[in-house]
Amino acid sequence: MYFIGTDVGTTGTKTIIVDENGKLCGKGYKEYELKAGKGGKVEQDAEDWWSAVVYSVNEAVKNITDKDNIVAMSLSTQGGTTLPVDENFKPLSLAYTWMDARAVKENADIREKYGEKIYNTSGWRCDPSFDPPKMQWMAQNEPDIFNNAAYFVSTVEYVNYKLTGRNVTDPSNAAMRQLINVSTCDWDDMLLEAAGLTRDRLPECLPTGALVGTLTAEAAKELNIPSTVKVYNGAHDQYCASLGSGAVNPGDMLLSTGTTWVILGISEKPLFTKSHIAPGVHPVKGLYGNIASLNSAGSALKFYKGVTGVDFDILDSGAAECMESAENIMFYPYFAGSGFPHHVPDVKACCMGLELMHNKYDLARALMEGVAFETRETLIEFAANGADIKKLKMVGGAAKSDLWSQITCDVTGCELHIPAEKDTCCIGAAILAATSYGYFKSYTDACEKMVHYTKVLKPNADALEFYNKKFNRYHKGYEFLKSFFNEIKE
Repeated sequence: MYFIGTDVGTTGTKTIIVDENGKLCGKGYKEYELKAGKGGKVEQDAEDWWSAVVYSVNEAVKNITDKDNIVAMSLSTQGGTTLPVDENFKPLSLAYTWMDARAVKENADIREKYGEKIYNTSGWRCDPSFDPPKMQWMAQNEPDIFNNAAYFVSTVEYVNYKLTGRNVTDPSNAAMRQLINVSTCDWDDMLLEAAGLTRDRLPECLPTGALVGTLTAEAAKELNIPSTVKVYNGAHDQYCASLGSGAVNPGDMLLSTGTTWVILGISEKPLFTKSHIAPGVHPVKGLYGNIASLNSAGSALKFYKGVTGVDFDILDSGAAECMESAENIMFYPYFAGSGFPHHVPDVKACCMGLELMHNKYDLARALMEGVAFETRETLIEFAANGADIKKLKMVGGAAKSDLWSQITCDVTGCELHIPAEKDTCCIGAAILAATSYGYFKSYTDACEKMVHYTKVLKPNADALEFYNKKFNRYHKGYEFLKSFFNEIKE
């Protein structure tokens, strides 16, 4: 028996196929483009999503000789990307991605009118990337598209429709559109008013794991798998990553280290906080996944690699020797402004404490430490709101770095559990498919069978003491930076 997990991400789509024992039997991947333009425009072609799904599924199953034993699939998807379609689900434009920032004015107007009601209902602060300001921008600047659209969908609905002919979303992806009441899992009238939308232009919202349908004959032919394959409702990629990393119990914490580092803490009640932790409905019934995002965390080292021209592995090995020499360097990785828990976009990246004796490896280490310090700041905020944090499930690019993983472990004082399978979003989607199909009794049972860890890191006592002192200096430095950039703004 085989299960398919497909992750339709921002830069590409990955698919894996696993058997009932969690054994990886095949995988495929295809990239696509982001189309950036003036005024904060960041778009994507929805047809690229589908072509990448077709390609990656075909690649994943090409060595499966008994395809009739492929029984179920589910999706992990990027969230907050909006697409207008006609009554036949044909796109009327490129998709407005979750990074699109055209609707700055509209967002300010919504914030002024509704204030904290938006966050207290949807779980997300006002931001130009969400549907309410996007819809207002579209209605004013592209009225033909706005008026002629039969439906406004996101990535998961578009691919669900291509698979089954049914327009269905899930609560975690609906929340990323800032249109759903996170407490009721239903479209919210106030949020729809802010967006200028009516319910008949939105998809059906079913629980994660609900049966969407079986493959259409056309989809089965394109994917080269049986039309009897059942498609179960998926989840936003971070929630799938929590399943794929084994974070399924209250108190579990996921640290997802991509372009943006994301911390997702699981609780029995949604966390609404002054710092705007974003609560959402977790795939495990009765639980919530509470999200905080660290802007530019992962992309900071990528930026540095581009500046220096030095590969990550070489930066790692060089920086491993620089703990003492980089002791007084403070690198604040705010290339897109300071994100959670600060939320001050005007504070930009900065480095303090450089001397002539320092080299590129000292800077690389200080940058890794800076991101780890931001992670600690975020965990402190979770702890202040009731989270008991002792362990982190760490996934993504930084988890591949022994150095960055250990720095994060020592800075936060948390054990790090690093899964063997790096494509945790895909594994999470496969777990959704297998559990919803009924092969496993629960997500916990599925994770015990399908999630394995390559290593568990524990804090080093000497390093923990070293970083406690450096963190205190780093924290004080941020207060100086905030004051400095505020003066520039004025």
